[in-house]
Amino acid sequence: MNIGSLIIASAAFAVSTLSFYFARKSWRESNRPLITVRTTSFDSGGNVGTTLSLLVENTGNRPAKNIRLTVDPKVLESALAAESEDALRKRVEMCFSDRGVIPILANGRNTSNGFGWLSADDKATWKEDARFEINVSYDDLDGRHYKHTNPLLIADDAGFAGSYWSDPQRN
Repeated sequence: MNIGSLIIASAAFAVSTLSFYFARKSWRESNRPLITVRTTSFDSGGNVGTTLSLLVENTGNRPAKNIRLTVDPKVLESALAAESEDALRKRVEMCFSDRGVIPILANGRNTSNGFGWLSADDKATWKEDARFEINVSYDDLDGRHYKHTNPLLIADDAGFAGSYWSDPQRN
């Protein structure tokens, strides 16, 4: 047996093994659930206030299960309006509790929950333009676990910087 042939065969085996490893890793990363969370306004900029929803979307190409949102209670408290002690505030807090776990979310689907409202008066649920990080954790159907942080901006989403022109076709 020729030593040169053995070296070339060993190098080819190493390259093909590495190629297989990276192809499998790339396939797993591209074929997975991908959960994003954001606030959205139910009816943009009403004359009294703006109602908000928390929208959870699976933009990946596989279903996600056991989706759980968590936040540091101190961070949440700092974003909530000081005077707000109503049922809307309780519903916001439930989004980050055990009761708010989403059992399964198919790929390409979303779900939402009421998330309080913004208003110039003292009955608002949120401080305007509050920003904070939430933790998102979920599994895929094969049992792999994913966890990441997601920023939330508490604002009307019709204009990304706080203003927008009204769409005449919608009015």
